[in-house]
Amino acid sequence: MQKYLKYLISIFIFISFVIAQVTESMVEFSLGEHNALQMNLIDVDKKLVKDEWKQYTKSFGKLDKKKGEFITKGVILKGLTNPVDWYLKLRKNKKDILFQLCIISNEEFLSSSNQNDNYKVIENYLKNFVFVVDRAKVNEIFETEKKTLAKLQKELKKLSKDYDSKLKSAEKYTKKIKDDEKDNKSNLKKQAEIKEDITTQGLIVEEILSNPSDSIKEGEVSDEYEEGNNKLLKLQKKLEKLGGDYEDNLKSIEKSIKKIGNAKKDNKSNLKDQTKTKKQITEQGQIVENIRKRLESMR
Repeated sequence: MQKYLKYLISIFIFISFVIAQVTESMVEFSLGEHNALQMNLIDVDKKLVKDEWKQYTKSFGKLDKKKGEFITKGVILKGLTNPVDWYLKLRKNKKDILFQLCIISNEEFLSSSNQNDNYKVIENYLKNFVFVVDRAKVNEIFETEKKTLAKLQKELKKLSKDYDSKLKSAEKYTKKIKDDEKDNKSNLKKQAEIKEDITTQGLIVEEILSNPSDSIKEGEVSDEYEEGNNKLLKLQKKLEKLGGDYEDNLKSIEKSIKKIGNAKKDNKSNLKDQTKTKKQITEQGQIVENIRKRLESMR
C-alpha cells in the first residue's frame, strides 16, 4: 500500500519527469571544441532520448551517426534566418543524460552572442523537445503500469479458477465418501450373508466327513466331499475379498476426508489472496488512470 501511495503521490507532485534548462558551454566535438546548447535531462534512458530525437527531427531528413555524434544537415526551422547543420552528443551521467547540440549557422558556430535570434528559435525548439521526452517517459511508465495491472487481473482470474477447482474437488470427494459408505453398508450385508453360508456349508462338509460312503477307501475322499469343500473354499475366498474391499473403502474415505480438508484450507487462503489482489487491482487501476489523465493533458 505504501509503495503504491508513494508512486501515486509522485505522479501528482512533479511538474516534469525531465527537468532541463538550455545553457551554453564549450564542448569537444569531432569538429573541435565549440559552443553548444546544453541540457541536463534528469532520470531519462539514453535510448529513449535518442529514439525521440530521431522521431522529433524526422522531417529534416536522415539522421547520420559518426564518431558518437548524431548529425543533421540543412535543417530549416520556422523563424530561422537560414538553414543550419547540427551535431548532437548524448552523454550518460548515472541516471541522467547530458544533451549537447553544436550548431553551424552561416559558416560560424552558433551562440547567443553572435546570432541571438536564431539562438532563441533553436532554444525554444529544444525546450519543446524536453516536453516530448517528458511525454515519452510518462507513456513508458503508463505501459509498464498497465502491464502490472494486467498481471494482477490475470492473477485474480487464476485465483478464482483455482478456488472453483478446489470447490469441485471437495464436492467430488464428498460424493466419493457417500459412495464408499454406501458400498461398505452393502458390503457388510453381503459379508453377513456369506458368513451364514460358510457356517452352513461348513456343517455340510463336516457331515460328509462324519458319514463317509462305504465305497470310499481309506485315505480317499468322495466326490461329494470335494464338491462341498470347494464350495466352502470359494465362500471363504469371497468373504476375504469383501473384507479387503471394505478396508480399501475405509482407506479411501480417510483419504477423501483429508483431500476435502486440504481443499477447504487452500480455499481459505485463496480468499485472503483474492481480497489482497482485488485491493491491489483497485490501487493499480487508480495509478493507471492518473497516468492516463496526465498523458491526455500532454497531447
